[in-house]
Amino acid sequence: MVAMRLIASALFICIPASAQGNVTDRVRPPICACTGQIPTYPAGTEPLCDAATRSSVIITLGGTGQPDLVLTCARDGAGRYAWVGVGQQNTNTFVNSRNVGGCPLFPDDNVWNSRVDSLLVGPGSDAIIGTFAANRLGTAPSMAINLATSGTPAFHVSFGGNPQSDGGSYPITGGMQMEGYGFNASFPVSGGPYNGDAHLLVIQTDQCKLYEIYALGSATPPYSGGSGAIFDLMANDLRPDGWTSSDAAGLPIWPGILTYGEVYGAGEIQHMIRFTVNSTRDTYIWPARHYASHNDSASVPPMGSRWRLKATFNEATCAADEHVGGTFPPEVQRIIRAMKRYGMILADNGLPILITTDSDPRWGDPNSSSSQNWIFNGWTHCIRGSDFEVVDTSTMMANPNSSAVAK
Repeated sequence: MVAMRLIASALFICIPASAQGNVTDRVRPPICACTGQIPTYPAGTEPLCDAATRSSVIITLGGTGQPDLVLTCARDGAGRYAWVGVGQQNTNTFVNSRNVGGCPLFPDDNVWNSRVDSLLVGPGSDAIIGTFAANRLGTAPSMAINLATSGTPAFHVSFGGNPQSDGGSYPITGGMQMEGYGFNASFPVSGGPYNGDAHLLVIQTDQCKLYEIYALGSATPPYSGGSGAIFDLMANDLRPDGWTSSDAAGLPIWPGILTYGEVYGAGEIQHMIRFTVNSTRDTYIWPARHYASHNDSASVPPMGSRWRLKATFNEATCAADEHVGGTFPPEVQRIIRAMKRYGMILADNGLPILITTDSDPRWGDPNSSSSQNWIFNGWTHCIRGSDFEVVDTSTMMANPNSSAVAK
């Protein structure tokens, strides 16, 4: 049986009248009855914190050289319960952020979840857009998300001495799905290693941590990779300045992936979208942390460049390519609205103006003219580079080392 003692709460929460100062000229605050008691537990033996014990207060007794702690059972914005000390509770909100496996994709005020439709056009927009004016917008289904828990086997991954990778253990199983560019096929870890970028993306749902590996190079332990990054989905942390991630811009990949479910779902797309171009600048801007280029031309974008579809773009009717004159279907109107409100962020080098989507099998084989992906791209080809503008995101930044936007 867990040893428990009771300590009079008056020692911790009562304010004697003598300590309340001169209150003759203002309303006197109520004085507590001081009849309650706070239960105490040896550290590590505290009871379960859940809906039934929410708002309870306990004291955990530290061992030699360790402090006693006053803890409260509190629920955070993502609905998780935990014993937290004074000033330790996560006060971020998660009302509007997307949810994957019970975890939010960053707080509401995170740059991934923030609109740009009211921002000014950036001073270098015309030169950058001019370079890609004739390119058509396209999509490529390739990324898979895997769900894990603290009980999922986790392994050290060797990143070949890459000093910009996060250490620690990464949850990996042979059945987890990796990035793949072919369909009617499976890309499990156990079938690798694969050519190409070979990304592995995993969310540890009980800790709400996102693990991303670039170029996983082995099918079984010991695992190796090109680079690895771990992101706390409950926080607004950025990687150290100058660090890459599993993406060239040093950003997480999955929060920017466009999924089949949100494209063809009933709601609106409420996040910025990851995209690539084939020529980037040798610099980066917030919230990006890294670049992958030797080109210093102002006519190509830096990593982190935020593009927005122009407000004047016709949301109803296609004005170019094979569907000219046709009425946009609802799923294309949905992505048009998202690109006007939240825009896209340049995250890697690749094909020009290419959006990365998830590997949901409902997209079908992108090489088949009857697949959903082929049909969808026929409509996105109505959108050209000239329909975008680069926005000035400098006013969004509250702290260069945080992805939270300025209020």
